[in-house]
Amino acid sequence: MDHKLYESQVVLGNQRVMINILNNAISFLGDVDPTWTYDKYNLFGLTSPTQVFYDLYKELRGFVYDYTGEVDQLWMQSWVNYHMPDQLLKRHNHAYPIHGYISVDPKLTKTSFDNYEIQNRIGDVYIGPGGRYHSVELMEPFYTPRITIGFDVTDNPTKATGNLGMIPFI
Repeated sequence: MDHKLYESQVVLGNQRVMINILNNAISFLGDVDPTWTYDKYNLFGLTSPTQVFYDLYKELRGFVYDYTGEVDQLWMQSWVNYHMPDQLLKRHNHAYPIHGYISVDPKLTKTSFDNYEIQNRIGDVYIGPGGRYHSVELMEPFYTPRITIGFDVTDNPTKATGNLGMIPFI
């Protein structure tokens, strides 16, 4: 399956509010990097019960089910990527069948995959296969955190694990 790009009307209409909520929400995680502790929380739990993240969850659910088609049950983990220029993500992939991200404040960056690249824009929602290697590249310096919301999706239930971030996508 190839990748798809969607446009989040929730992010486009509420970006400043979302940045403020995310700045506050990650303070609850302490001094840990919110990207690399993705298995300890789910972003939509961390930002609950805010209306804007409820609306984003519903919108994202529609995008994911559009991407997957007739899949009956899905599970999702989600986290916030909150990085300065020297912290941008190096080449990596994801173990789950589907990976995506939502550009809340992506700065002037691009996400480079092996065979294509995405110019990140506010409100973009990328969804594609999880096994694809990618990295984030700086196109212009920035001085406040680059903020995206990462997510992985699976339709393959497994036994319970220590992953506190995986929730049903209902």
